[in-house]
Amino acid sequence: MHTMFANRLLAAACLCLALAAITTSAHAGDKALAESLFRAGRQLMEAGKTEEACKKFAASNAQDPSPGTLLNLAACNEKLGRTATAWANFKEAATMAHDRGRSEQQTAAEEGAARLEPGLSKLQINAPDERPEGFKVTRGETELSEGSFGVPLAVDPGDHEIEASAPGHAPWKTTVSIGRSKDQRTVTIPALRKLPEAAAPPPGAEGGDARMDTATSGTDNKTLGYVLAGVGGAALIGGGIFGILAQKQASDAQDDPSLCPDKKCTPAGRDEIDAAESKALISTIGVGVGVAAIGAGVVLILTSGDANKASKGPQVAPLVARRGGGLSLSGSF
Repeated sequence: MHTMFANRLLAAACLCLALAAITTSAHAGDKALAESLFRAGRQLMEAGKTEEACKKFAASNAQDPSPGTLLNLAACNEKLGRTATAWANFKEAATMAHDRGRSEQQTAAEEGAARLEPGLSKLQINAPDERPEGFKVTRGETELSEGSFGVPLAVDPGDHEIEASAPGHAPWKTTVSIGRSKDQRTVTIPALRKLPEAAAPPPGAEGGDARMDTATSGTDNKTLGYVLAGVGGAALIGGGIFGILAQKQASDAQDDPSLCPDKKCTPAGRDEIDAAESKALISTIGVGVGVAAIGAGVVLILTSGDANKASKGPQVAPLVARRGGGLSLSGSF
């Protein structure tokens, strides 16, 4: 029993040592990377490449935070005029140095923060009292929490874009310029304007423009009117010609003694009279069609500008009787 317990205790101890070795190795690797980035930052600072140096110091501190790296990062940002960012770097370095018992670094960080604090420029952002669900405010790429509204916040000099947004509301945006030293600015965000809900398409939108349809219909009706009037005129002339031919043929047959002696027609004479009557029927139909077509055409031409009249306009249909014919004309006039 004691041997088994001892073995388990030994195994646990070995496991803890192994985990400690792995953690130490990984941390050592981070430290090595952080040290390399730090040295690169120092070289860039000496070369006067301040912007690039700041990026190296920030990357080094992300790998292995240390008061010394933060002090260099603060000095770098101060040189670029980013006073609020440098002040925050100094404050963080002072806290970290205090926790690690590095008094010299703590003193240097506190002095740097104290030197910058009196000249800090500040921006206060006031949000509207009524804020819709999902209300969000950003300053540049930074999203502000509700606790920051109405509080003067230290910001770097320069232009700052403030944007407020919420689902279903029109976004609001403005840009404020902050001076280099002791500038105090306030931005008050108005109540966001609610966007109207998607409106239903206007009547006739799915089928096209109703006015265009009406105009097209009117133009088509007028064209049809002219066509009908032309056809009617031709039919009227044709009917008249056939009427003349029928009358002449019947008269000639009746006056011909060989066909109709004593006004009594032989079978041949009767055939001539029947042929004349057929021409007369064609004449009657032609005249009737001509008159009806001309009438319908005139009505269509006169009503082509009125959509209602055009839609209820005349309807023309052929009409044929046993001994005559023509066109049937109906509708509203």
